[in-house]
Amino acid sequence: MKVVVINAHYTHTLGGSEIQCHQIAYGLTELGIDLTYLAVGGYDYSIDLPYKVIAVEKNSKSIAQVCKELQTDVIYWRFNKNLLASVINEIKPFNIRLIFSVSHIHDLKPFAYKPIPNLSVFDRLKRRLGHLVKGIEFQRAFKKIDGVVCNNEEHLDRIAHTNKIYIPNSPFLEFEEFSWPKPYVVWVGNIKAHKHPELFIDLAKSFERQGVDFLMVGDIQQQAYEYLNTSKELPGNFYYLGPKRIFETNGVIRSSLFLIHTCEPEGFPNVFLQAWSFKKPVVSAFFDPGSMIEKHDVGRISNNLSKLYTDVEQLIKDQQLRNEIGLRARDLIDREFIRTSNVKKLLGFIKQSQHS
Repeated sequence: MKVVVINAHYTHTLGGSEIQCHQIAYGLTELGIDLTYLAVGGYDYSIDLPYKVIAVEKNSKSIAQVCKELQTDVIYWRFNKNLLASVINEIKPFNIRLIFSVSHIHDLKPFAYKPIPNLSVFDRLKRRLGHLVKGIEFQRAFKKIDGVVCNNEEHLDRIAHTNKIYIPNSPFLEFEEFSWPKPYVVWVGNIKAHKHPELFIDLAKSFERQGVDFLMVGDIQQQAYEYLNTSKELPGNFYYLGPKRIFETNGVIRSSLFLIHTCEPEGFPNVFLQAWSFKKPVVSAFFDPGSMIEKHDVGRISNNLSKLYTDVEQLIKDQQLRNEIGLRARDLIDREFIRTSNVKKLLGFIKQSQHS
């Protein structure tokens, strides 16, 4: 059986889904599967990877052509809704099965729209019309896929497909040491409007005189946030560290007091697993995937800005509480998010989908 994983690659575009695809490709290759990772947009050729990788351009013809040349049996698609409709029409005549992996709640909403700040009225209208067309195309394509995987158990009931499964994400534990002269909390993510990085900056301002720094890690992906590189009006305890490699990011999280998350609901944030793996609580402003935080007491889910402030204040001041939460968090990782088990579960689903 020949399996192809399709997504951007974590050495080129660092995000949660790319990290998970790296884990999956590594795990399936370890199990003896003939696997190739199609890295959309390219990858870092200087890094020795434990699986086969081919760089492909971000267009359906390039992707479909390589899949045909590899004589692919099953595609594991984790490239969101991008290009899915055109690729699936190209590959179906060749009896290639396609498993769609849900990375974000918007993957289950054909007409989901993420606003971009500061667009003109014309550009907003143009963008919305484009989303409408893509949504219609995605609805049609979704009917042709052979199986769906989600990483948040709450999403199962939202999937309009009979062949579906919940498989949790897996932690990536490698890190590089990181040191900082003062205690700090950290925010990690690609910087764009729906992740609300400005709320983290507001928190930093509120705690400016309490001896704790607020570090932000991530790539600026919308022009509205370019001020993070230049503004002199940011709080004195706020530091934007820019984009970091996964090993560096893990080091920053590992040495922090805890992680703060201000994003809107998505799939299952990879940074939660990174924090919990290093025994760090997560304070989430709005989102508790699968009610994990509340159910297992591995952080705080605030639900409003006033509570967010008090949750952050409590965990800054109470080291014993942070340690207790951290131990529970690591125990949760060791019980529920095991890479070898997740990969074997996915392999079983791939085989099932291939013959269904």
